[in-house]
Order: sequence, then C-alpha cells, then structure tokens
Amino acid sequence: MGVPEVPASLRSWMSAVSEIVRSVNAAEPLATVLTRVADQACELIGFEFCAVMLADEGRKCLQIAGCSGLTPDYLAQVSDGQGLRIRPPGPDLDTPAARAFREDRTIVVPDVREARSYGRLRHLAPTQGYRALLVSPLRGSGDLAGVIVAYSVTARQFSGPELELIELLAGQAAMALETARLRSDQQDVIRELSLANEEMRRGRAVLEWAEQQHHQLMQLVLDEVELPELVGALASALRASVTVEDTEARVLARAPVQGYRPPPAPAARRASAARAALKAQEASGRRYTVARVPVRGPNGRTGAAAAWAAPVVIGGELAGRLWVTDPPVEPEPVQLRLIERFSLVVALLLLQQRHLLDVQSRLSGDLLGDLLRDGGPVRPQAVLDRAAAIGHDLSRPHVLALLSVDAAVPPAVRLPELARAAAEPGPVPLAGPYDGAHVLLLPADPDPGDALRRILAKADQAVGARGMVTLVAGPVARDPAGYATAFRVARGAAALRRASGRGGFVDVGRLGLSALLLETGTPGSLQRFAAGVLHTVEEHEARYGGDLLATLRAWLSAGCSTAAAADALVVHRNTVTYRLARIEQLAARSLRDSRVRLELELALTIREIVQAGVPG
Repeated sequence: MGVPEVPASLRSWMSAVSEIVRSVNAAEPLATVLTRVADQACELIGFEFCAVMLADEGRKCLQIAGCSGLTPDYLAQVSDGQGLRIRPPGPDLDTPAARAFREDRTIVVPDVREARSYGRLRHLAPTQGYRALLVSPLRGSGDLAGVIVAYSVTARQFSGPELELIELLAGQAAMALETARLRSDQQDVIRELSLANEEMRRGRAVLEWAEQQHHQLMQLVLDEVELPELVGALASALRASVTVEDTEARVLARAPVQGYRPPPAPAARRASAARAALKAQEASGRRYTVARVPVRGPNGRTGAAAAWAAPVVIGGELAGRLWVTDPPVEPEPVQLRLIERFSLVVALLLLQQRHLLDVQSRLSGDLLGDLLRDGGPVRPQAVLDRAAAIGHDLSRPHVLALLSVDAAVPPAVRLPELARAAAEPGPVPLAGPYDGAHVLLLPADPDPGDALRRILAKADQAVGARGMVTLVAGPVARDPAGYATAFRVARGAAALRRASGRGGFVDVGRLGLSALLLETGTPGSLQRFAAGVLHTVEEHEARYGGDLLATLRAWLSAGCSTAAAADALVVHRNTVTYRLARIEQLAARSLRDSRVRLELELALTIREIVQAGVPG
C-alpha cells in the first residue's frame, strides 16, 4: 500500500471545516463532533484510523473521546488503567500521545517497530495493526485539552502538508471543545435564570417575557445568525440601544438603525466612577456579570444616567464588551440575565469567527510560501487560482509590503487580523507570515500608501513600548514571478532599517533599478558602502552646512539637470553649480562619470532608508 496523496483541493478542506462547524452549531454531543473530526482526518489525509483523546480533570491520563476505525478490543486496551498516562514513570509505559501533550508539539512516528522510547506501542500497535502514527496537540484559547492521533497501517514518512492538515484538524477539535464549554456555561446561566424566575414570582408578565426571550435566543442560535441580527434582537427585546465592540472599542455591531445611542466614549469610561465599575466587573468571580456604568451629564456630574456593560470572554480573556444604553427604565434582574446570556452567544460567534480567521491566515501563509519562493511559483496559474478562491486577484499589479516587529508579539495581538481591519475602508490585504515577518499584498491601484500608514499606526499602538515596528512598502509586482523579487527588495530594506535602530515607514517602491542593491546586500555591507562614498561630504556638511547632500539628491532626481535642480531647491543655478563642484572636490570623484553618479545615488538611497525613509 503506497503513501496516499494529500488532497490539495481547497474546496475539500473548506467542506470538511464547514461540516465540523455545522456539527458544533447544531449542539451535537461532544463525542459525535470529535468522531466527525476523526472521520475527516481519515478522509482528507488518507489515514486508516484516527482518535481524539482528552485529558482527565487531574491531567493525569488521556482518554479516547471520539474515534474512526478503531476496534472495540483496541479501545478496551487503551482504556485499561483509565487511559494513557501523561507522565509515566519510564519509557516502558510512555506513548507518543502522552509526549505530544507534555511537550505541546506534533510528534511523528514513521515506524512503531523502531520507536523504542515508547514501550506501550509494543502492546497497542499489534492489536489494531498500525505501523506509523502522527500526533498533534489540541490547542485552544486556554490550556491544552488533549491530542488527535492518526494511524497508518504501513510504515511511512509524513509530508509537510499532512502535518499542516492534522494540526488544522486539531484546531477544529479544540474549537469544538471550547464551544462545548461555552454552551455549558450558557446552560448554567439559563438554569440560574429559571431558578431566579421561580423564586421571584413577581408576576406572570415577567415570566412570560423571560420565556419568550429565552426561546428567541435559542432559535437565533439554531438558525446560525450573524452578529448584527443577534444584536438587533437584543435591542428590540430591551427597547434600548445595543453595541458590541472589541477590546479597542472598535464597534463590531450595533442596533437599532433609528434612534441609536452609543455607549460612553473612551474618555468618559476613564472617569473615576465608570472606571471603578468596569474594574469591579473584571475582578468579579462570575465572568459574565453585567456592570452598571455611571455616565456624566452635560454639567460634568454623574447623575441618574447609566449604561450597562457585559464582558465578552473567550478562553478566560476579555475579547470585547456588550453595551446596553438608553433603556426606557433601569433593567430588572431578569433583563440583566438576558444580557448575560446574549454575551455568552456573542462570545460563541466571535470564537467561530476567530477560528475561521485562523484558517484563512494559515491558507494565506501557505499561499505566500508558494508565491514568494526563490525563482517564483512553480505553478503560477495554480497560485493565482488559490488566491482568487480566498478573494484576491493577484493577476492585477500589487504592492508587496513587509511588517516586522523586533520583539515578541503578545498572544492577543493578531497582526494579520489587525492589518485587515486597519486597511478598511479600502481593499483588504492578503496577509500572512513568511520568513519571520508578515507580508501584506495590496492592489497597486488605488495607491495603498495611506492604508499602509494606518496599518503601521495600529501595529505601533498594539505593540507599544515592547518592540520596534517597521513597515516597508516594496516594489509593485506585476506578475506571479515578480512577487519573489519584490519580497527580497523589501526584506533588504527592512533589515537595513532595523540595523539602524529605527522603525517606522519606509517606501522603496519608487527606487527603480537602485532597489536591486537591497536584494543581496547585508545591512553592514550596505552601510559601509554608503559611508565610504559619502563620509567626506557628510563631515563637511556637518561642520560647515551648505545643503550639499540635498543638492546632490535634487540634481540626480532631476536627471542631472542643473536648472531643474535649482528650481526644485528655489536657489540660483550658480549655487547648484558651486555645490556640485564642492561635492566633486570632497568626494574626489567626477560627476561627469555615469558610474560615479550611480554610486552616489545608491549611497544616498541607503542613507535615506537608514535615517528618514525614502521620500514618497
């Protein structure tokens, strides 16, 4: 039996993801969802068997929670002793699954007969009849939950695409677990609400209203509505304005369309009373508690006006807030419970969106890897087709930009997602990691300069003082083969800029042929070259002034026209002639020599990248 070919169809992968998401949204039992994940691993990658294993509460053993193709005898043998021990006393009891969980990384076993460090495989493998296996941890937004194990009946080496697919499927299993936890929390709140309703008995009208809203919320969840429709339903139920925003106070959805009242502005939230209310909410043992936030009136005093905020929590971290403003009366306890339940569903929707963005970023990263390889893509049309499938027409000219941060980026900061949001309202960039940086591809028309500066500002704000952010706008790529060249130019400019200790925005897209020097030169060699050509002129200008370098740049940019340079500098032609003669004297070079002019232009380009960026 040969090694099966990994399906390259994006449609097959997205169909599998959609099936798993539908299963999660339909609130199927967790074992059913995880079995579906195992089935997809076998179908997509070509494994004979697969199992999803979860850690017990004490995180001592791994137990099978869903599987595909495994026999009852094998399941019984794995379950013997309550599962696979995560930290066995020695190699005789160790397994690849336990090691993948302990070390939080993918483990590959090409041939179990040669895997002497995993003693339990000698007893487990013959029972099921497999020779090779692949294990990937289930990474969610919190702690590791377990592993996914795929088995092959033949000894084999696993390819890079197979490793990526098993890791993506592990992410889907982690999403299913996180969703199940959120649903459990939601059900707890619903049960609490039912008990509270029984205890209050404040009137049949209140109970009927709560029941009606409960059924409406459940129907919205079953119908898989989008965030705007969910927010609109809550605004209608409370007869108030409702806003969902992220942690940067960026509005994700709001309602109603007519008569909408926004939540307190960020400056108002920093007032002492409002800040205290939000701090108390974050410190509360119940993560979804609604906080009453006082609002200052026109006279600057805190009066009876208020807004209500419920945190949107994903994986124990604050992902945003749900605000209720301008209700006709102060919400009663049953209405506060409704707000809490809606915040749970909002968390579920945002979690699904986050996982879809993760899949999109992974696909974008794979695409960029094929597009930017040295020599260009092996199959250009296939790369263009894959880009079109995720909404990007790379047959049009695109500007390649490089975003890099010289520090560890906090886990909450997702640079590709940040770049896509900051580029609005213009075209959304194709963004993904490549070679230690983040590559952004934006259509060259209209000019993406403003969008790139917005992206840099947002990245600077997100990273803060933790690191230096550099964004280089590279040359325009006009065909698939041009992207690799544009990337090398941008990478060279970014390395040169970082070596100078400066970040910020650098535009090398208009350098023309002089940009080719950035492809191969190291930062040190480029700076030494520029210093060797210009140091005598720089020293003279630093001591005596005279605008010699600015004059040289203007003259070269004007096609070596003295008259045009004088007009650009608003000086007399004789002044330009005198300064050029002084440069020839100091540099000991003749400006009539075309090779000298090229050297001077390249040296000026390097100096401008290091010091202030290339003028755009």
